[in-house]
Amino acid sequence: MKTVQGCCILFVLQLCLLDSGRTGKVLVWPVDFSHWINLQVILEELHLRGHEITLLVPSQNLLIDHTKIPYHVEILQLSISEETFMEELNTMLYEEIFELPKLSWWEMQIELANSVRQFLLTTKRVCDSAVTNKQLLSRLQAAKFDVCIADPLSFCGELVAELLNIPFIYTFRFFYGNAIERLCAGLPMPSSYVPCVSSRLTDNMTFIQRLENWLLYTVSDMIYSYYVFPEWDEYYSKVLGKPTTLCEIMGKADMWLFRSYWDFEFPQPYLPNTEFVGGLHCKPAKPLPKEFEEFVQSSGKDGVVVFTLGSMIKNLSEEKSNMIASALAQIPQKVISPPLPHPGTAVLKSMKFTVKVYLYNVGKGIGIVSLNLSEL
Repeated sequence: MKTVQGCCILFVLQLCLLDSGRTGKVLVWPVDFSHWINLQVILEELHLRGHEITLLVPSQNLLIDHTKIPYHVEILQLSISEETFMEELNTMLYEEIFELPKLSWWEMQIELANSVRQFLLTTKRVCDSAVTNKQLLSRLQAAKFDVCIADPLSFCGELVAELLNIPFIYTFRFFYGNAIERLCAGLPMPSSYVPCVSSRLTDNMTFIQRLENWLLYTVSDMIYSYYVFPEWDEYYSKVLGKPTTLCEIMGKADMWLFRSYWDFEFPQPYLPNTEFVGGLHCKPAKPLPKEFEEFVQSSGKDGVVVFTLGSMIKNLSEEKSNMIASALAQIPQKVISPPLPHPGTAVLKSMKFTVKVYLYNVGKGIGIVSLNLSEL
């Protein structure tokens, strides 16, 4: 299944490169954290097939180490220091993790919109460093790229593609309130049976739940259409020198690659230029190191739980760490986790990101626990 999906994506990319018998030039507008981890898989395969890849990377980021990737990199210099960047990021994460859950439903929608708007304003700094750099744009224009791969979570990739007059492809999971998918991609999502991504509802809704889902879509549309998007409409119009909107430019995407599976999603209509590509980052299993193999085999019939925190959590408070470690120590399974305090038990095994490489070798007796930010 993964092979078929991989071939499908490469076929689409080849079509965008105009000639399946030659290599092409690919411009990439990446997003940090897990988005970069997923995008790397596509870029690695394109690189192996001889395509030239150029990344536009902001000077301040966490996972995209331009010194360790075999592609050409254009550094987008930002005017903020690394300390300021980390402070802004930690502030946003703190508010989303600890403050949002305390609010009422209406207050949560407003604060979530403010959080998204603030995040997008940080990406505007990156956008400015690209579209206002005439020397960079001249180099990119002279390179004659065939296609741009972008992530709509960070606006501007489509703007750069528009300036260079090249087609572009999106790869992403979802946007808050499904706003981008519905308002910009034109994806049909009837509120009567397609639950909003943040609703925690299913496609089997009561009449009241359908009203709740409709209200969530409506509030989301109003917030993004009248509060978040207008300043980007003005920004895009100014850069392009003609009246336009963010969604008009985004709507020109040739393909939308959704990092999910059809059978993971609730039934809904999709458009011909959408494709599911979930699981591309999964690779053939490698043998477990001896230390971990012995730990896994010693678990007996209860099996093993792999506990992860995602790509954005680098540290936890002592209180949260002790709480998680104490809870994991009480289950019968043995646990492989990021470094946590060991409450005097042999059931916890600490690791960093080895789980990405060895996960599928643990076997059928495995349980996976991955906490969302709002659950910490």
